[in-house]
Amino acid sequence: MITLADIMENQRMAMMSINQRMTNFEVHLKESQPGADLSGLHKDFSAFKVHVWSVLSALQLQIAELSRSTDVIEMRHRKKFLLLGGVPETPGKQTPEVTATILQSKLGLTDMSPSSLIVCHRLGVASEGRARPILFRCADNTVRGVIWKTKTKLKGSSYVVSEFLTRQRQSAFSTARRLFGVTNVWTMDGNINVKLPDGKRRRVFSLEEVAALGEEHGRQLDQDTPSVSTTKSNNASAQASTPASTRSRRIVKKK
Repeated sequence: MITLADIMENQRMAMMSINQRMTNFEVHLKESQPGADLSGLHKDFSAFKVHVWSVLSALQLQIAELSRSTDVIEMRHRKKFLLLGGVPETPGKQTPEVTATILQSKLGLTDMSPSSLIVCHRLGVASEGRARPILFRCADNTVRGVIWKTKTKLKGSSYVVSEFLTRQRQSAFSTARRLFGVTNVWTMDGNINVKLPDGKRRRVFSLEEVAALGEEHGRQLDQDTPSVSTTKSNNASAQASTPASTRSRRIVKKK
């Protein structure tokens, strides 16, 4: 099944192809024999060029709007979940029991038990040397709020609680932290908040917005920072390095 990423890639390739063909057409016009009447052809070409770019620009705006709408819907679902990172994978130990024990002992949630978690499993494919994050959802949504508010108690330990961001927002979040510093960028209910050098705060949702904000404040994307135009490869690398970038549409239970 074709995805939004595939549509965006096809649209990008179409724009490159049309641009190349228009460039070749202009070259042929310049190489035409002197004296030849090409006014009609030139006029037709100019009209075609304007039309093509207007259509492609409209298509690009529609795709961007669709992407934003899809991201909002997906994040609305993900807000119910949290991620617990830094938990070693020990054979024979059940993920719900391990998660409940950590939340109980580290955050003081005395009533927490495996039955308090309606979803709890590792994300991604197991690999040597890297513990997969644990995705969990509490049966009581108020407990989710308590966990988020008390997660600072995990400082100094190997554990970390984070929100289950969409791929788009995870990419924007990671890049914003590289541009403005870890302590100046945080998330709340899926929203990415940035404290700027002038003390003001801004809320961003996409990599494009982060890049624009960085340029506005003289913070340029370096070579190691994901490029705005290469979201497909960024998503693959983010999935391997950051827990919150793992797909959410198919949550397969793994222990």
